[in-house]
Amino acid sequence: MVIKIKPKFSKEQIQKMLQGKLEVVQKAYIERLKFIGETFVKNARTNGNYQDQTGNLRNSIGYVILKDGKQLIENFSRSAKVNKAVIDKNGKERKVSTKGDASGTSVGREKALEVAQKFPSGLVLICVAGMDYAAAVESKGKDVISSSSTLAKNELRKAVEELWKKLQKL
Repeated sequence: MVIKIKPKFSKEQIQKMLQGKLEVVQKAYIERLKFIGETFVKNARTNGNYQDQTGNLRNSIGYVILKDGKQLIENFSRSAKVNKAVIDKNGKERKVSTKGDASGTSVGREKALEVAQKFPSGLVLICVAGMDYAAAVESKGKDVISSSSTLAKNELRKAVEELWKKLQKL
């Protein structure tokens, strides 16, 4: 005796359901990448133990998130605290605090997008200190992004493990 079972759903419905679950997981992963990127930037900009001259190095620290080679999110902003001597209207020199100019942010963004060319697929978080001399500052025992990079890697591992566990429950 043969029993025929006729499903009340189609292959298209299954694909649609799976696609919906994939989108939920991707959104959660992107949010986690954003959190890790923001933590990286905040930590690197706040805890960098070097003296700002122009603010460009600190301002070049940032991140981008890519999905299949396309940029979704970025954070490059002027955040340095640089004290400059300026001459006021009366010809007197005084100190003013600035956030540096915008060249650091544009160099950081350019560096991140240059690295992004190497990742045409998948979800990718790229964290950088874009100025060419960042490695030289690090080599002198200063922390530009070293500790922030280690923190970001550890957080990323945890995030992947957590999402993998959630995926297995779906």
